[in-house]
Amino acid sequence: MIITFATQKGGTGKTTLAIAFSNYVSAISKRKVNVFDFDFQKSFYHKWKEDELLDIPKLYDVEIIEEDNKQPYSDFESLIKLKESDEINIFDLAGTLDVKYSDLLIYSDFIVIPFEYSNVSAKSTLVFINFLGLLESQAERIFIRSKYDKGYKYLNQEGMDAEISRYGILLKSPVYKRNCLQILDTRKLTYEQKYAVKTPFAEIIDHINNCLEITL
Repeated sequence: MIITFATQKGGTGKTTLAIAFSNYVSAISKRKVNVFDFDFQKSFYHKWKEDELLDIPKLYDVEIIEEDNKQPYSDFESLIKLKESDEINIFDLAGTLDVKYSDLLIYSDFIVIPFEYSNVSAKSTLVFINFLGLLESQAERIFIRSKYDKGYKYLNQEGMDAEISRYGILLKSPVYKRNCLQILDTRKLTYEQKYAVKTPFAEIIDHINNCLEITL
């Protein structure tokens, strides 16, 4: 299966959530987890390489694409092989629209889309949804509220939730702002980090299990 973390706007915590989810699912699933860092900054990959210094076994391997690869995974057979695999293939895409990832967005099983309650994030999320529509992507869209401050009154939150829910599943539980999520490594989740993501990630996994009629 292919699970892709993608958005049109950087700074929404996409890579942080991709790392946390990769760690989380590696701990609870017997399936092999493979990670592909397609972000221009390669933050996931660089963190994974940095963590080689830790005296902790790695949970998964992280691959990157070459800078001059203008159309990665354009080979239909390669994508289908990943899609039909029993392994969990997690992609972290760049926080910008780029046609070079169009094939991956089309054939992903699930696209996890983090967003925040702000005018900029709301507009960019809707632009990204429109982009997926133009690609005719059939991937299940999972929207997750990131960096959520429960002590703040967000303007038009109900309206934004209602609009986004038209295009996919909006997780009931947000990922709250927590300092512990700023110090993630790729080898484990601390108790505090697991507590911070457990509920929304359990929703994601339940949705995947129901859609594909499997058990991760």
